[in-house]
Amino acid sequence: MTRFAMALITGLTLLGVAGLQQPAGTGHTGKAFRFNKVKEGVYHAVGTGALSVVGNSSIIVNDTDVVVVDDHVSPAAAAVLLDELKDITNKPVRTVINTHFHYDHAHGNQVFGKDVEIIGHEFTREMLLGGKSIGMPLYRDYLAGIPRGIEELKKRIAAEPDAARKATLQTQLQVAENNRASQAELKPTPPNVTLQTRMTLYRGDREIQIRFLGRAHTAGDVVVYLPKERVVITGDMLTAALSNMSDAFVNEWPATLDEVKKLDFDTVLPGHGEAFTDKAKIDYFQAYLRDVWTEVSRLKQQGVSAEDAAKQVDLTKHKEHFPNAIQGPGVPLIAVTRIYELLAQAK
Repeated sequence: MTRFAMALITGLTLLGVAGLQQPAGTGHTGKAFRFNKVKEGVYHAVGTGALSVVGNSSIIVNDTDVVVVDDHVSPAAAAVLLDELKDITNKPVRTVINTHFHYDHAHGNQVFGKDVEIIGHEFTREMLLGGKSIGMPLYRDYLAGIPRGIEELKKRIAAEPDAARKATLQTQLQVAENNRASQAELKPTPPNVTLQTRMTLYRGDREIQIRFLGRAHTAGDVVVYLPKERVVITGDMLTAALSNMSDAFVNEWPATLDEVKKLDFDTVLPGHGEAFTDKAKIDYFQAYLRDVWTEVSRLKQQGVSAEDAAKQVDLTKHKEHFPNAIQGPGVPLIAVTRIYELLAQAK
C-alpha cells in the first residue's frame, strides 16, 4: 500500500471516529505542517504552504493523550493536522484549547468529536455561538479576499511565460481553491468547556495552566503555560511580529503583557511566526502598542478621519524590530478604526 493511500485511510478513520465526513478542500501535495519540537512532548505546528492553515498550532503530547492548542483556519486544515499528527504520536487528541475566537485559530473546532473537550474563555464561546465571529470585519474581509485572490492568480498564470513560475502559481491557486471549498463547509463551533480566569489540567506529571491575564488581542485571550517546561503559548496576544488590532483593547494590551512577563518561561510559542526565546520582543511590542495608541489618539483629537489617520501615523522608529511589518508611515485602517471606537466608548 502506498504512503498516500495509508495517509488517506488514516485521515478517513480519524474523521469516522468523530462521526464526520472528510471535509472538502483537504487535497495537498507534501506535508502541510512542520512539527518543530521545542521541549520533550511539546511541538510547534507551523504551516508549510501546501495547505491554507494561516495560524500556528501547538501540540502537547502527554502520557496517554494529546492536547492541541488552536486548530487553524478551516475544517480541512484541522483534519489534515489530525492526520499528520500521526507522524509524531499515535495517542488520541482528547483536548483542544482555543486561545481566542478568531477564524485562523478556532475554525477547525467542528472536526472534533463530542468526546473531545474544547476549552476556551467564556467570551470565545460567546463569539463562536450564533455566527457572531463570522460577522466580524476581520473574517468578512478575509472571506471576501479569497475569490479575488483566486482570480488574480488565474490572471498571473495565464500571463506567466516561465514554466517553473507558472507551476508555482498553479500550486498556489490549488491551495486557494481548496481553502474556498473548505470555508463553504464552515460551521463555527464554540468551546464546550469555558473559564473566566484560570484552569489547570493535569496529564500524568504534566501541568497545563490556562490563564486569562487581561484583555489584549480580544476580550477573551488565554495563554497556555507549562511551568515545568517553561513554555508559554500565546496565540495572537504575542506573535513573532505584529498582531492585528481589529478586536483589540489596545490601551490595555501592554498591561496584560506585563502579566505574561511575570510567568517563569524561556520559550514562546506564538500564534504566527516561529517560536522564540528573546523576551525583549515583548518589550518591543509593548512600546509599539503604546505609541500607536498615543499617535492615533492625538489625530482623533485633532478631528482627523480614521482613513487619513491610518496614512499619517508614523511608527517607523519601530522598524528595526518589525522590519517586515513597517515599511514607512501608515498603519492598517482596521487598527485605527478600532482605536477610534475605543476612544468613543471611553467618553
